[in-house]
Amino acid sequence: MSRKTQNRILVDDKIIYKVKTPNGWSIVIMPDNILIDNFHIGAAHIHPDPNNHVKKIELDIQDPYKILDIIKDYLQISGKFDVDELMEMLK
Repeated sequence: MSRKTQNRILVDDKIIYKVKTPNGWSIVIMPDNILIDNFHIGAAHIHPDPNNHVKKIELDIQDPYKILDIIKDYLQISGKFDVDELMEMLK
């Protein structure tokens, strides 16, 4: 039996994957491959560059449900996806 849960949410032309495990959680915005998680350092952080996973920026918001709501609202309201703009909303 797996202790991992995964949800797939479609918002316009983006797919958001939310995964929760006993060790933490992650949210991935596809096809942009932007990862937000709390693995490794325990605090929520974003990996804004899919080609450089080592780069991470810690977020002020730590609640994964609040982060997910902000992402969904941003994608529904915004006409284009800008990772820097999203990061400002999550800080």
